[in-house]
Amino acid sequence: MALSNGRMMRFAAIGFEFAWPMIAGAILGHYLDLYFHTDPWLTLVMFLLGVFAGFWRLIQELALFQRENRES
Repeated sequence: MALSNGRMMRFAAIGFEFAWPMIAGAILGHYLDLYFHTDPWLTLVMFLLGVFAGFWRLIQELALFQRENRES
């Protein structure tokens, strides 16, 4: 299966979409922990929400790829 440049860029974008919610959740949780003095609980909760969001987005994109492959 040959990959076009556009398709390779989509794969790269999926990688960023998978990682950024986790990174953003951990950073936001850290600053919320500093503000509310709840270290490390909000960091952990926000990171886990980021993991959930990253996997949710990954599953959506993989389903889209699967539909496109069936159609072509």
